[in-house]
Amino acid sequence: MSNTPDKINIGIDAKWFFSGPPSGNMVVKNLVSEMILHNNGRFNLHLFIPSKFKRQAQALFPADVKLIGLPKIPNLLLNQFLVPLAAIRHKLKAVLFQNFASTWPGRLHKVAYIHDVLFLDYPEYYTGTERFYFKQMKRLASGSDTVIAISASEKERLISNKVSGCLNTHVVYHGIDQNFKPRSFYNNNEVQSVLNNYGMPEKYLLFVGRVNVRKNLLNLVKAILYIGDQNIPLVIAGERNNLTDELETLIAQYNISHRIIITGHVPEADLRLIYACATIFCFPSYAEGFGLPPLEAMKCGVPVIVSDRTAMPEVCGDVAIYIDPDNPRDIALKIDTLLNNTDLYSEKVAKGLEHVERFTWSRSVQQILTIMEEAGVS
Repeated sequence: MSNTPDKINIGIDAKWFFSGPPSGNMVVKNLVSEMILHNNGRFNLHLFIPSKFKRQAQALFPADVKLIGLPKIPNLLLNQFLVPLAAIRHKLKAVLFQNFASTWPGRLHKVAYIHDVLFLDYPEYYTGTERFYFKQMKRLASGSDTVIAISASEKERLISNKVSGCLNTHVVYHGIDQNFKPRSFYNNNEVQSVLNNYGMPEKYLLFVGRVNVRKNLLNLVKAILYIGDQNIPLVIAGERNNLTDELETLIAQYNISHRIIITGHVPEADLRLIYACATIFCFPSYAEGFGLPPLEAMKCGVPVIVSDRTAMPEVCGDVAIYIDPDNPRDIALKIDTLLNNTDLYSEKVAKGLEHVERFTWSRSVQQILTIMEEAGVS
């Protein structure tokens, strides 16, 4: 396969397309798919992927997309050394990096797509190993020509922590996967099959995300003690993490194991239906760079309760109901408000469905391609 001579060669870090952290996988999968769909002849696209997925990628991507296989070593090292070497070999003019950019000298235009730098302002939510590893983002971003932040909140954090400058930092919101749909799109057999598989009733509160300290699940579980409807359970759908043991100890202490369902990792297809069947989505996280789950819930026609912190008011606007994440009684009060006010409930569902229409991966990709063009890549 040969490149089209009158197009500019650019590379996309797509290592998380087939596997990776759940949020990173979701972002990269949609980003790459839409970039291929909406490239419209602007660039010769080159995807950096793990070598073990190359055959799978060849069957999935169009023939005019060049695939560059990489070994299984840490992302930081790949982006710092092997990706720039491959960029030289393939005569790339620019590379879109995920999180870790490169300080490699030369004429390569380096675009750092930084998912968040929360660890700089909230180190208490990260282990020492995580803080050491993630801090390399700051050092490597200093060599980037362009930085993309996922929210205005994150742009401010990047600038205040001197990760990037005001002039070279652009905000591009995440999009929402179009496969998220309200419950009415599913037939009853699909619904019952998934609910039965995870031991869930028809009515439940839902949290989706990693089970860690930053997500504030301990206060969400405590809130269950104070809500009026003592029969509605809380479903926690997410990978078990360093908080799981403490969470289960708390559940046992309050003797509410019958009201808490911890699913562990859930496949995408099941997760979308679990979202759609939820009564209320609860997201009491202390800090988010963007916060995809509340928007995914809105896309499924489910009202959301979120923290009044970091990027969440920016992303959720006046559609969400906001809680004080440090106050379990306030969380319970807001849950009760939605459960007991049918007019408010219906209003939040309708507003949520309307609100998420502005968050599309098509729009995000068009912005990124335009940023690269205006930066002089083309």
